[in-house]
Amino acid sequence: MLVLPGIGSFAVETKTAELDFVNRTLHSPANQILFTQNENAEDNKLMLFLSKESGLYESDIAIRFNHFMEQVISSLQSGMPFHIAGVGTLVKNDNGYSFDVGDIAINDLYPDIIAEKVIRQNAQHSIRVGEDQKTSAEMHEILHKEVKEERWWIAAVVLGVIGVAAILYHYLSRQ
Repeated sequence: MLVLPGIGSFAVETKTAELDFVNRTLHSPANQILFTQNENAEDNKLMLFLSKESGLYESDIAIRFNHFMEQVISSLQSGMPFHIAGVGTLVKNDNGYSFDVGDIAINDLYPDIIAEKVIRQNAQHSIRVGEDQKTSAEMHEILHKEVKEERWWIAAVVLGVIGVAAILYHYLSRQ
């Protein structure tokens, strides 16, 4: 967050990447700069940061920064817009201050991409099966073996018919 005393604060809001399954598109993350007008906002972290980066005393940085902000506010009040390179334009209007991103399109640097499933035929890779390591070709052989039709049930049916016939013969021959 960047606070400009006497004007307001700027913050960057990030929208996460999204996957659009229907259109097979991966939308990149998007950043949006939000401006909140607050003429009483103050932040001493900026002075500390500028002091560490420039090697100057924090009091000297505060004096220079306050002088810079006085120039910015006076130019805005005279009707001149204040252009922040790579960010946007700050202007003074009847309602206070407003911020316009304009034609700056940081998100155009990160275009959406097509997300399609890639299927590679006959690509061999290793697979962990239980405690064993097998290749995809070995697993393909194991899983796609021809299943022999088992005909054990035919013998069971024949024996069942013989058993029923023997029981019927036994009861019918007694009479």
